[in-house]
Amino acid sequence: MAIISRRILKPILGKSKTALERSTKYKDIMVSNGVKARLGMFVGGELNGAIQLTAAYTDMTSATKSFASLSKNKEITELMSKRDDDPSGHLIGPEVYRSVYGQPSPEHNILLIREYEVDRKYVPQSVELLAEVEAIGKDEDTKILGLYPIIADKMDTLFVIYYYSSFESMGDIIDRVGMSEAFQNVVNKANEIGKLKASNVVRMI
Repeated sequence: MAIISRRILKPILGKSKTALERSTKYKDIMVSNGVKARLGMFVGGELNGAIQLTAAYTDMTSATKSFASLSKNKEITELMSKRDDDPSGHLIGPEVYRSVYGQPSPEHNILLIREYEVDRKYVPQSVELLAEVEAIGKDEDTKILGLYPIIADKMDTLFVIYYYSSFESMGDIIDRVGMSEAFQNVVNKANEIGKLKASNVVRMI
C-alpha cells in the first residue's frame, strides 16, 4: 500500500507565475527532506491551469512524521507567511489517499485522472476491474493506480490514474486500447458499481 498526499492550488488571475514559483519551491524543500514529491500542471478538464503537488509515502506513519517535520521547517513557514500576506491562489488540501491498486509511476509524465463515485462496499469489485484493465494494457507503455480517500472532501471517490509517457502516447493508447471491445466491456461493468464524475489531465513539471 502507498499513501499519497495531494495539494491543489488554483492560481488567482494574474498570479499564476508566483503560484508556480512558490509551489516549485515547496516541492524542492520536500524533496530535499527525503520526500518523493512531484509537481504537475492541469492541462485538461475543470482544473485546467491549476497546480498539483503530490507526495508518496510507504505508510501513514511516514506521512504524518513528514508532515509534522515540514510544518516546523523554516523555509516552509516563510512560504506560508508569504501566502498569508500575499495569496497567489486558492489552496485545496492536503488531502490523503491510500492505494487500492498499483503504485505511483515516477517514470511517466502525463496523468489522466478519472474520478468515480464508488461506495466503499464496492472497492473490492473495483480492484478486480482495475486488474482487468491492467491486463488489457500489459504490453503498453502505461501504468494504472487506484486511490481511495483517507482525508478528503469527497470520501466516496475512487481515483483511477492512468500514466503515459507523452500526450502522443496517451492519444495512441486511448485509440487502440481504450476504445477496444475488451476495455469497453470493463467500462460497462464499472458503470454498474460506480459513476464517472470528473476527468482531468496533468502534465508533470
